[in-house]
Amino acid sequence: MPVATFGALGLIAEIPAAPGLVPIIYLHGWGRSRNDFAQVAGQRPGMLLDLPGFGSSAQPPVAMGSAEYAAEVLAAISEWTDSERVLLVGHSFGGRIALQIAATAPQSVRGLIIAGTPLFRTKSHSRPPLAYRAARRLHRLGLASGARLESARKKYGSADYLAASGVMREILVKVVNESYETELAQIRCPTAFVWGRADSAAPVEDARRAQQIVEGSILEERDCGHDVHLQHPLLFVELIDRLVQQ
Repeated sequence: MPVATFGALGLIAEIPAAPGLVPIIYLHGWGRSRNDFAQVAGQRPGMLLDLPGFGSSAQPPVAMGSAEYAAEVLAAISEWTDSERVLLVGHSFGGRIALQIAATAPQSVRGLIIAGTPLFRTKSHSRPPLAYRAARRLHRLGLASGARLESARKKYGSADYLAASGVMREILVKVVNESYETELAQIRCPTAFVWGRADSAAPVEDARRAQQIVEGSILEERDCGHDVHLQHPLLFVELIDRLVQQ
């Protein structure tokens, strides 16, 4: 598919020759790129977008949360589709963005597929380990060196946190502390949740709880981990067809 640039941030995307009757937008997870949905898009072509700071798209100039990412993505979508209603397919971080778009711009969304997305903040998910918090506080008080703080980050930080730097690290901190009860309650389009029962990044209990919030939504569970879209691409093809027909 040809590659094009969209929006004020110059987002890079692969797009089919024409959007189709129901344009499909694929939104990848943190640390990934548009290639993450290549298997699904090979059968159901759509916009494969490199989110800001990933793949070929430049980093945003300032730290943004999922709502700001959603605004940038929606602008790119509108530019491509001329404001037609779309089907959003999002995995993990991309699911956060898809959910924000569906909640805040319902007139733009025909259907929604959310996979492996952390949806609810809990203390256990959002609070750093005690040893790291102690090192951070001591550093703020001038009682611990920057080297000691960095050592604590390397010991206790997540793989995503350690891999990120600068504005991308700030963005990660923002989004991992978000929770989406309000947005889920605002969803009115046909919605499917797709989850791996062994997902350690986004527990399947999140999906089961979300399904109870989003009226009329469905949940498909599989015996796999976080990358359900890579292990079960045909399931996504089937769900896209089902939601397009609703």
